[in-house]
Amino acid sequence: MNYYLFAAIGNMVLSGIATVIYKSQSDKMKPSTMLLIQIIISSVSFLIITAAMGDFNEMFRIGTYPFLALLSAAILGIIFGNLMYLTSLKLIGVSKAYPIAMTYTLLTYILEIIFLDGEFKWFKILGIVFVIIGVVFISISKVNGTNKTAEAIGTTEKNENDLSEIIVQKPSEVTSEEDEITANNSLKKKSRLIAAIQSNKNILGITLATLTTITWASGTTLIAYGLSKTDVDVIPISAARMPMLIPIAFLIFMLNTKKKDRKNFEWKSKSTWLSILLIAFGALMSLVAANILYLLSIEKLNSTSIPAVIAASGPLVTTPLSILFLKEKVDWKIFLGTLLTIGGNVLVLLIT
Repeated sequence: MNYYLFAAIGNMVLSGIATVIYKSQSDKMKPSTMLLIQIIISSVSFLIITAAMGDFNEMFRIGTYPFLALLSAAILGIIFGNLMYLTSLKLIGVSKAYPIAMTYTLLTYILEIIFLDGEFKWFKILGIVFVIIGVVFISISKVNGTNKTAEAIGTTEKNENDLSEIIVQKPSEVTSEEDEITANNSLKKKSRLIAAIQSNKNILGITLATLTTITWASGTTLIAYGLSKTDVDVIPISAARMPMLIPIAFLIFMLNTKKKDRKNFEWKSKSTWLSILLIAFGALMSLVAANILYLLSIEKLNSTSIPAVIAASGPLVTTPLSILFLKEKVDWKIFLGTLLTIGGNVLVLLIT
């Protein structure tokens, strides 16, 4: 058995736990703010680790073309991919966003065949089809992972019913039948408006999670190409490319944060610092530890699809955690879709 499979599994577990942490703070921090914290923490961490290992000079041995490929992979996957992913988490929750984003395995496998001379196998395609079917089930589920809008709809409907009861029980308080109809119609319009907002959030969240697959798959392919063209280890490579993402992340943060919001940011608040610490801890897990394991698995297994497929089994970790700690609701469609996603990934793994 290839022990570097455990590196890919470790990446999956750590990334899944980090995802739940990010989602837990999504109501307190904007995705662009979370992204900036992620990039800064991971950049500093990789520089410290590289210096401690005595490999600082290794960063300057990476060839121009391999480095450009690895840097482009980071911009696509970590900057744009993570930004869209964090936004989708905020909109539709972990139980829906994570399985959808993890279907980047399909595109990764296709790109591996086209650009990296990957071997085509029908059973592998069958496993990926299972993943896609699973994602379809998850996508059509009407359960809202964030719960808040759904609760708002329920509250509105409850208020509507309560008002109707008051109108029936105390007709003297209603000046006319016309006022009663107007009041009821107003509440119904509010209920429909909230439902429409939720529907739009679902569509946008699913779209962003789907677009995330493109950036992650393209990034994974570029990583494999870059690693094949240099003999520098993955840690100095990360130390060289991650700091270059800070200006991009900072620009995105500035564009997405109003001057008034930056001025009124509660730096002295304990809850703010707790959020920053949790996001920083998530970054250490996902962009440092998990990233090292992911790069190692791609390099040592000489494959992009195997690590990607194992990573796509992440719902096995995130779904139970999101139910336990985030109180997200799941229905049979999400449950079946998650099982199909995991089953398809296992099928791909067994025949590789």
